[in-house]
Amino acid sequence: MSVPLLLLCAWIGPSSAMEEPGPITLRACIEKALPYADSIKLAEESLYAAEQDRLRARSVLIPTVELTGRLDGSNTEIQGAYAPPNRIDETRYGAFAGLGFQYSFYLNGRELIVYKASGELVEKAGMDLTAARHDYILQVAVTFVGCIRSEKSVAIAEANLTRLISNRDAVMRRIKAGLLTQTEQFRSNAEVAGGRAELKEALNQRTVSRRALQRLVPLPEGFRLAPPETIPAPSDLSLEECVTLATQNRPEIKALIIASRVADKEVSVAKSTYWPKLTIEGSAGRTESRVDGSYDSLEADFDRDTTQYTASLTLSLPLMDGGLRRADIRKSLSDKRSVAHRLNERTKEIRLAVERAWYDHNTESLRVQALDESLTFARQFLDSVTRQFDEGLAESLDLIDANTRFVEAENKLADARFALQLAAIRLRYTSGVPMLPTPAPQSAPNG
Repeated sequence: MSVPLLLLCAWIGPSSAMEEPGPITLRACIEKALPYADSIKLAEESLYAAEQDRLRARSVLIPTVELTGRLDGSNTEIQGAYAPPNRIDETRYGAFAGLGFQYSFYLNGRELIVYKASGELVEKAGMDLTAARHDYILQVAVTFVGCIRSEKSVAIAEANLTRLISNRDAVMRRIKAGLLTQTEQFRSNAEVAGGRAELKEALNQRTVSRRALQRLVPLPEGFRLAPPETIPAPSDLSLEECVTLATQNRPEIKALIIASRVADKEVSVAKSTYWPKLTIEGSAGRTESRVDGSYDSLEADFDRDTTQYTASLTLSLPLMDGGLRRADIRKSLSDKRSVAHRLNERTKEIRLAVERAWYDHNTESLRVQALDESLTFARQFLDSVTRQFDEGLAESLDLIDANTRFVEAENKLADARFALQLAAIRLRYTSGVPMLPTPAPQSAPNG
């Protein structure tokens, strides 16, 4: 009895595991994309490198300590006519162990300035990583919505082709009844052929859109997408409020502000070379040696232990360097001005992007409302002409014209809704607002 049950379970198990996965939402698509993006991984490596540079800068603040050891030996044999002695045979063994330290610093605290600057560079790398994530999320969201739009185009083209075939069949029936001429059949066949071409073009565009999304997100071949919900945009805010929000939240501006502070510290580092440099060195060691030898007829065998302590304090100040320090200071000042120019330029670009996204979102909102009404009128007009054609009160050309108007209205409304989604995405992106807000059930316990 157990064998058939096991066979039944083995048959049911793989089928349940092979069930087609459900549609992928925009949030799930973004969550899959972030660990997959090479640009984000590069930014993470830059952050890791900045953290290691901070550790290197910290190591300069700690004195260098070295442990040294040495073993040596020598054998000396001298023979000659000189007296006394006439013969020397000597063997020496020696062992040394010591501990030394060294610490150098500029009197203006240059090493501490560099360490503080390295911490701000870590923060800047974190902002760059956030900017890379936002950029990639924008690419994924735009491609996702474009893929949804391509699927809508296929649905519109399929519905249009179905209507054209139905209209052609109606024309054929009226031709057989002697109510229409053969010319109407040629016209209807041409419309059906055009509908098939439009469907083929829509299918190809959908394939390209799906491949573009798979390049950004690791998705299986037969993936299905869930249409995104209406993406809320901060359109209820005024334009200046959106600009203020962008200047406060955009990671690019934050990174440039940090870079400006780092540039100030780099100027101080360059000027520190005019300050004296103090070097402290010290060592402690012990030498143990043994001498075993004979000097003519005198035998010698003795040990010798020596303990050494050394300490030094050196103060150095370069007097002539061929203009190197002056050039370094001028270069650091130039870098500081360059960062300020980049900050001003980036702020202007972000302000312009916010204005464009804000006006685009308001325009597309009104356009969607108008085209929605236009589609309603076009559908009513097509239904009316279809009834008149069935009753013999309208010609096939009127029916084709009404269908063309309806298809154009459908495509225009789909394009407008697609543009509205993109405008909402770009308005959130340019304003520095997260692309997808955190769901309330997850954020409520933390609050």
